[in-house]
Amino acid sequence: MGFKHLTLFSASHPDQDKIILFDGVFWVAQGIKESAAVWVSSRWFHEGDLETGFEILKGAVGIPAGFKMVGSSKLIQKITEYLASKRYRVINTAIREGTFEVRFFPKEGKIHVAKKIKVLIVDDSKTIRNLLAKIMGDDPQLEVVGAADRPSTALPMIQKLKPDVITLDLEMPEVDGLAFLKQYLPHHPVPTVMITSIGMEEGSRVLQALEAGAVDYVQKPSASELEDAAPVIVEKIKGAATAKLATTAKSGPLGVAGGVPRKNPVMSHGALDPKCLIAIGSSTGGTEALRKVLTELPAMIPPIVITQHIPAVFSKAFADRMNSLCPFGVSEAVHGAEVLPGNVYIAPGGRQMQIRKRNDGRMFISIDDSPPVNRHKPSVDYLFDSVVAACGGNCIGVILTGMGGDGAKGLLKLKTAGARTIAQDEASCAVFGMPREAICLGAAGEILPLGEIASKLIQWLSQRKAA
Repeated sequence: MGFKHLTLFSASHPDQDKIILFDGVFWVAQGIKESAAVWVSSRWFHEGDLETGFEILKGAVGIPAGFKMVGSSKLIQKITEYLASKRYRVINTAIREGTFEVRFFPKEGKIHVAKKIKVLIVDDSKTIRNLLAKIMGDDPQLEVVGAADRPSTALPMIQKLKPDVITLDLEMPEVDGLAFLKQYLPHHPVPTVMITSIGMEEGSRVLQALEAGAVDYVQKPSASELEDAAPVIVEKIKGAATAKLATTAKSGPLGVAGGVPRKNPVMSHGALDPKCLIAIGSSTGGTEALRKVLTELPAMIPPIVITQHIPAVFSKAFADRMNSLCPFGVSEAVHGAEVLPGNVYIAPGGRQMQIRKRNDGRMFISIDDSPPVNRHKPSVDYLFDSVVAACGGNCIGVILTGMGGDGAKGLLKLKTAGARTIAQDEASCAVFGMPREAICLGAAGEILPLGEIASKLIQWLSQRKAA
């Protein structure tokens, strides 16, 4: 059911905000700069509703200065006729049919009408195309503008429909999804979510897609998994719509699957303080951000523990990929493993990871099947909370790109305990969600571009060792 909205602006300037609920549908909000009222109704109205409401409004916010309206053409025409009969001024109107989202900012006297996110589905399976279309059709912010079963059909649709997000399968006729992604992204930089049947044999291909510019990935749902998968898919598509893509295409070894990154020779030698644990959390865009940070660290590192929001099985493929690129060991974390210098431990997808300390002071990894935290499993907060208990302030916490706020509270606990903390800055994030929440809480001791995080870690840990 769609919402209909009518906003009224008044010339009065009250000192405090005030909200009045009229007949279950009429809200009045007064702001510092100017007053406003918003009509929100999921039913058709009668003129008596407006007449009564406006009398209440005039008593609360003064004589109306004019109106801004958002809604269906029929509704706006009806209200405009009524306002004309009362000699009220219409400032402007916006036609929005069906269901849409409106955000109202009373202090600024502004309304923001969210545009629908246009999605193009590219998958050779008709069943999956229908499933995805149903998932997106149930969300008022998403609109499926097209569906293609092969790259040759999809390319002209990208050019004509100009989607905000593309969902793309790996297994495609003509050319596979990875090759097609590399074909269109340089010319049509549309945020792309890989939706594929993730297995061990495909894990490396998904990673290559992320390296080539895909924003995110999700496991392809079956009909029985639709209820659980739908919110995840919707969230990832909405996140992708706001994601920033790299402005320049990758070139050289990093743009080639299996390539070895060029390393700074200054950073490739020496050892860092082995007694200081580093804990990192990331989500959307995180696999590439982690690759950037890890490949710029020297061989002799302190232990690093990482929670990346990641599906089950795929975490091992990611760990193996990082292990092939880094001069130290990178592995999917195993329950009971001792946390040792020279190693990076990545939380397994679909499980929770903690760090525990034995009586002799040695730390080990605990993997369990605890419920999701902040809707995530693995969860960054779950890891960070355990690091606080195990290490106190003798650690460094880092929040990288990602949607939502998982890890922000945990990072604040680390900082309060005396740990040094870093949040990735907005300009270098694919999605500035998790770092933004951490910064808003005051949890970030440093706010750094992605390219400066590894050097800051080296600086801190070299100072600690020298001391």
